[in-house]
Amino acid sequence: MWTYVGSTASGKNEGIHVGRWNADAGVIEGLRLASACTQPSFQVTASLGSGMYLFSGHQPQETRAALSSFRISANGNLETVSTIEVEDEPESFVQIALDGTHRVLVSVSYRSSKVRTFQVGSDGRLSQPVVEFTLHGSGPNTKRQEKSHSHGAVVSPDNNFVLINDLGTDRIMIYRLDSATGSMEPNDPACYQAKPGSGPRHTVFHPNGTVAYAINELDSTITTMAWDAEHGSLRTLDNTPTTAPDVDIATNRAGEVALDASGRFLYACNRGGVEELLVYNVSPEGRLTLASKIPLDGKEARHFAISPDGKWLVVAEQFSNIVSVYRRDQASGALEPSGSRYPINNPSCISFA
Repeated sequence: MWTYVGSTASGKNEGIHVGRWNADAGVIEGLRLASACTQPSFQVTASLGSGMYLFSGHQPQETRAALSSFRISANGNLETVSTIEVEDEPESFVQIALDGTHRVLVSVSYRSSKVRTFQVGSDGRLSQPVVEFTLHGSGPNTKRQEKSHSHGAVVSPDNNFVLINDLGTDRIMIYRLDSATGSMEPNDPACYQAKPGSGPRHTVFHPNGTVAYAINELDSTITTMAWDAEHGSLRTLDNTPTTAPDVDIATNRAGEVALDASGRFLYACNRGGVEELLVYNVSPEGRLTLASKIPLDGKEARHFAISPDGKWLVVAEQFSNIVSVYRRDQASGALEPSGSRYPINNPSCISFA
């Protein structure tokens, strides 16, 4: 098994890095450059029947963005299958998501707030954009919500809907997905309206398919929502702060959110005001209770991923230029540093294959 690390760095010896994942020790062995490219931010891996593939966005020019598909070879190397270039600003492809059939890829870009879909062939080849549009609007935070900022994309468990987090307008947009063609149409209702000024960043579904969680960057909260799969709608169940009362949320940014495979534990992070990883117990009804938290070794947990065996959490500490590994107690969900730390400039995304 391999661990791939994307980054927002550019220059010589920058790009997507790979190392062999030692699941017994929680160690990334022989970390090296797998594909040279500029600012490869977010990435996903998937099996397409013809092999394992990695998909990643990157920024070849200031006004040009690219999305590439790679076949993963037996030694972990990345063999380019296709690259699609589009007009876009930096911070393009800040999140990408594959649908359940692995035939459609959805992307969002932060600065331009562009949303796109691409078809994925059985050989990993990408189509030109099937859908391409720009979100519009603003929110009450004049510094961060002067316009729409699409930041998250997730496909519903039944594969019928795509949810797009618009941090700039405090909305989670909802679209009906046609996985056969890659097209999307606005749902009715067209969006979930989050709390003004909250800034919904990313959304994740509980394994039971009836609850979803949105982490809100600007007011440092996690919103628990009931998901109506028949109508494609979200309803607020609860709002949980990610910070202690003495933390100034004006200086803090809540970051990533992930659930373990059992759905018993939810992981989140704070950045800026306080640098920490958070562990929440998830009740049978989906509500959150803080179980534990641990200071981050460095700064800016841009992204993290739970290892496939559930024993480890690998964190991209972007502002410390470090990827770190935390041991995960599968009974309590608690984290502790393993001591494994790897230097990579501006790491921004972790994936396994």
